[in-house]
Amino acid sequence: MRDTPRARKLQELIKLLYGDIREKELPRILFLSSLLCCIIGGFWLLDSLKDTVLATTVGLRYQPKAKLISVVVTLFVVSGYTTLVRRIRHKPTLFYLIGGAYTLIFIVIGGLLAHETIGMRNTTPDPRRLVGWFSYFAVESYGSLMVALFWAFTNASVDADTAESSYGLVVAFAQLGAVGGSALATQARRLHISFLYVLGGCSCALVCGMVALFEYYFAEEPQTEARRVASAVDEDDDEEEEPPPPPVEKKAGLFDGLDLVLRHSYVFNLLMISTLYEIVLTVLDFEMKIVGRARYGADGRGAEEFARLMGQFGILVNSVSFLFSLVLFSYVVRSLGVRSTLLVFPVLCLVATLLAYGFPSLWTLFIATALLKALTYSLNEPALEMLYLPTSNDIKFKAKAWIDVVGARTAKALGSAINDAVQGNPGLRTSLPQYGNVPTFVVSLALFGVALNMGRRYDTIKESGTIVGEEDATPSGGYELVSTAPRNEGPWRRNLERLDSLDVDDDEELEDPR
Repeated sequence: MRDTPRARKLQELIKLLYGDIREKELPRILFLSSLLCCIIGGFWLLDSLKDTVLATTVGLRYQPKAKLISVVVTLFVVSGYTTLVRRIRHKPTLFYLIGGAYTLIFIVIGGLLAHETIGMRNTTPDPRRLVGWFSYFAVESYGSLMVALFWAFTNASVDADTAESSYGLVVAFAQLGAVGGSALATQARRLHISFLYVLGGCSCALVCGMVALFEYYFAEEPQTEARRVASAVDEDDDEEEEPPPPPVEKKAGLFDGLDLVLRHSYVFNLLMISTLYEIVLTVLDFEMKIVGRARYGADGRGAEEFARLMGQFGILVNSVSFLFSLVLFSYVVRSLGVRSTLLVFPVLCLVATLLAYGFPSLWTLFIATALLKALTYSLNEPALEMLYLPTSNDIKFKAKAWIDVVGARTAKALGSAINDAVQGNPGLRTSLPQYGNVPTFVVSLALFGVALNMGRRYDTIKESGTIVGEEDATPSGGYELVSTAPRNEGPWRRNLERLDSLDVDDDEELEDPR
């Protein structure tokens, strides 16, 4: 960039918003942003449609039960995921296997929804119509599993400073895909819901292709920094050092992640702060959909109008999320610190539940829920991801899967249990926003207390430099991740350049290749 007054002002603005982002990190950050953009874009397309499919095929009143059953489904999904994590060292392979499976699943669902009697043309709800249940569980599990896998992969590759500067940027560009997916959902009448499900399946295939490109441009041998530098020296050294003794293998199980959550109080608090807010969002979201569905009716045209409303909801959520994460996330985190940032969302949950209780109209619920969800994606969740930075890779991959998938599904099931209890009581059914928001207010207070404690603990651990769960780390060589070096500037050339630089300045520190 030329050194002009305008360029200097632009640099000052970028530094104000994002801090000091290292130029060598930008290609990887932008590629990761594109990958998350594709994942979330496909998810939001399908997520905007899944309630319409459920309402048309099964009946919207069964949504709370669907969320409860999804907890059981999630247990099976996470058990399979944990098995893959344990057996597959090359972590990008997880994207290929999971993305490929969901590609087939959503294409099959799209075909079923186009059927005359099985699909959307039959507008008579019946709980025995399995396609509605299958669609709901597939979309719910895909969103949780793929996003959790992405962040586990990313958190294992960056440090705290890079996270503070770049996570807002990653989320901002990812929201562009979410806006696009939501915009596609608004075209349900013209493109048909069945075809949109096929497009969702194609987005899963695109994720696999992008991961392959990411590997091609950024892959290098899975060695630690010390071993990388040593390997360059050993090429010119005739004496071979004896290899270190093999580590003692410890038996792994399907419930390793759950064991880590229960064993470490820091990780247990991570579970609480990452899931309690889901109860609040589930109740508010259901209240909004019940009021909206009642306004538009249950016929075919009403289903299309309801899908359009949900598409508009998605556009609002992701537009606000995009603007906030692009402009404000990095600035807020660096100005307030992680500790204070964690308190913002619980306070907003308290305010939203009070507003929904006092003014339970469709547009009050629409705006309150949309803003909460927008700040979930652009402020709360990126801040929560930073809490994983001082943890071991086992916690990042195994415990995080239990927290983000099983924990989140369980929290949503608890929110659905509140909705189901109110809906099942004839005396309370007509006042769902009032009675449903009493327990969510209590949950919001609990979330505030957990966030207060978690912020203190994060600062303490970060200052001490300790790694939570390091003593439980997998002793079999760790995880093979994709590193940051472009292929035309691989580890061999970079390590030789570092060794040469030592001859010039012995005091110069070796930079982290990531």
